[in-house]
Amino acid sequence: MNNKKKYLYLLITIIITLMLVTITFSSLVYLYEKRKIIINFLQQKKVLYTPTNDLDFYWSKEIMNGGYILHFRHAERDKWIDVQIYDALESDLHQNGKDNSRYAENDYFDKAVCLNERGKIQAKAMGENLKNIGLPIGPVYSSVSCRARQTAQLAFGGFVSQHRILVHGGPYKDNFKTRIKLLINFYQDLEIKMGQNTIVSSHGNVIHCDMFINDCPEDVSLDEGGFIVISQSKKGLKFEHKFYRYNHFNMNFYQR
Repeated sequence: MNNKKKYLYLLITIIITLMLVTITFSSLVYLYEKRKIIINFLQQKKVLYTPTNDLDFYWSKEIMNGGYILHFRHAERDKWIDVQIYDALESDLHQNGKDNSRYAENDYFDKAVCLNERGKIQAKAMGENLKNIGLPIGPVYSSVSCRARQTAQLAFGGFVSQHRILVHGGPYKDNFKTRIKLLINFYQDLEIKMGQNTIVSSHGNVIHCDMFINDCPEDVSLDEGGFIVISQSKKGLKFEHKFYRYNHFNMNFYQR
């Protein structure tokens, strides 16, 4: 290899290295500044924090201002491995209309699809804590499923309407792209009242990253009672934060 080629390769290597260093530095600066904002906020409140819960703390305070959609997974039910067939009965096998329910709490398969006793206690406790915290709650929407409706009633005091589209995908053979489009339209059309949060009482595997215009975690699963914070924009829906368990939110309001 002659000297000209050696110098050319060296120059290219230097340029690529500088570009990578610049990109990495910019990313680190952004993350540092973001973290610094959160840490300063925590320090002003004189709250202990760890790297794993500082974003939980930030978002628990942020949603107190309202302006978001909070997608909750229902409280606990008994784990019937074939729950999907009973969900199909409740959401589809009736004459009450598309966005209505068979109301399984009055039917023979209630234990398969409704909250168990622990779940009812959990939902009531969530409601009592939310009232104490003073979370601004606006309209509440529910899946037609018994456990989602019961969670909405016990934790949020009821719901304005129920929707078949909010049932998890298990009972159905959906076209993925069509379902994502329908979910985007549904969440974009939800009303968010000034200073309040719109509540969706639903299931853990309804939300998918393809619904959002920004990046979201690879894992958007929720424990029972956990919820996802979503915002609306002119360009589309934005994934803001996930509280995997309800207590990851709740604990930020109880200090000792």
